[in-house]
Order: sequence, then structure tokens, then C-alpha cells
Amino acid sequence: MSNYGGSSYPQTAPAPGGAPADAGQSKKFAIIGIVGAALALVGSFVNWVVSGKDGLDGGIKGMDGDGVITLIVSIVAALALAAALATKKAPLYLGGAILSLVTAVFAVINIADPARLVAAKFVDEEKVSDSVAEKAAEEAVKQFDISAGPGLYMVLIGALLTVVFGVLGFMKSRNSR
Repeated sequence: MSNYGGSSYPQTAPAPGGAPADAGQSKKFAIIGIVGAALALVGSFVNWVVSGKDGLDGGIKGMDGDGVITLIVSIVAALALAAALATKKAPLYLGGAILSLVTAVFAVINIADPARLVAAKFVDEEKVSDSVAEKAAEEAVKQFDISAGPGLYMVLIGALLTVVFGVLGFMKSRNSR
């Protein structure tokens, strides 16, 4: 037993430097979240739609469609988590997680419907109406065996990492107060 603080109950001494013992863990959560946001950011530049069974016949990059949105949102999420790392403010962890949830939604939408990006490409390059582009994209998907590419999976995995570790960082940060 210790007489630390004048109490007869056993107590532990504070961590060296006055920092909570689990502050290092919330730092790890922020760093892993930033890595996830960086993975989503890089995935925004990679092929989101590929053709052929092996995916080597070509593809459409994310920046030709929703990849612009996932890129911007991933940058802001990474900045929010970096600010959380620097300031130790719990709401910043949650902000990064929510932003990355938006990125994950865009990835899931595009994984579920690879023709979506093909149609957007037709509208941009061929200057056709949305309905004509959608019909052409559906035919292209069937004819050329078009499927979701590696960039979409990179974006999804990175975004989910950021969501999970942003929420964990938020919870750990709130509990350490």
C-alpha cells in the first residue's frame, strides 16, 4: 500500500512526464489512420475499372470520375488525423473517420457498378447524353468483361482503415481525459 495522496487505497504513480499511459496508443491510431488515408489517396490515381480477365487489357483511372472526390476527401481526412495527433483533440479523430466513411461509400458504389465510371468517361470524351452513355457502358461491360480494378480496392481498404482507427482514436482520446 502507498500513502500517495494520503489515501490508504493502493494507487499507481502518474506516467512519466505527466502524460496518460495510453496516449501512445491514440498516437498509433492516428498514424495508422493517416496511412489508410494515404492508401485511399494513392488508390484514387490507380485503375478503377479494368477489362479482360487478368485486368491487363487497359482500364480507366479513378481520376476520370469519382477519384477526384476520394482524393480530396482523403487529403482532408489525413489532415484531420494529423491535427488530432498534434493537438490530441478527440473530435478531430472522429472528423477524419467520418470523412473516410464518405470515401468508402464512393468506393463501394463504384465497385458495385463498374459501368458507372465507363458511362462518365463516355460523357466526357464522346460528348453524348447520359442515357446514351449508360447504354453504351452496359454494352461495354458485357462485351469487354469490365470489372472493378485495383484502385477501387485500395481506396476501400484505406478508407476503412481510416474509419476504424479514427473511431478507435476518438474513443481512446475521450477515455484518457
